Amino acid sequence: MASRFDLAALIAALWRLGSDGKRMPTSHGILDRALNACLNDLPSGLSSNLSFGNTAVGLRCYELPDILLAAQEALITSEPNPTYLSTDVTLGVSEARQIALSCGLSTAQAKAIGSRLVDAATEIETQFAIDPDRPAAA
Repeated sequence: MASRFDLAALIAALWRLGSDGKRMPTSHGILDRALNACLNDLPSGLSSNLSFGNTAVGLRCYELPDILLAAQEALITSEPNPTYLSTDVTLGVSEARQIALSCGLSTAQAKAIGSRLVDAATEIETQFAIDPDRPAAA
């Protein structure tokens, strides 16, 4: 089983390579649903370590809160703030490429997977009219 830091690094790397700098959603189950929608596209080392279930607040990836916390602890995403709906991925492109390569992905493969993940998240945001770049209501 991969550590939560390994999973965090891979998700952040995929997001960085596929997003052109777009912030990664951290609320409303957007990333949970996007990961689930792209589950068959994700590298097996990632997909085999994610589990999903329907909860009172919708579909959730049970591991994602720990993964997002690990990303913040490893300083590969911006600091936590409960009023934010998204986070900046602070990995550089070359760091993201190295993480992808260490997971057996070419840069092109990682970028394609990341693009699909970003597209899925964007579609979910649009579907639910969520703007992850604005602070949540207090």
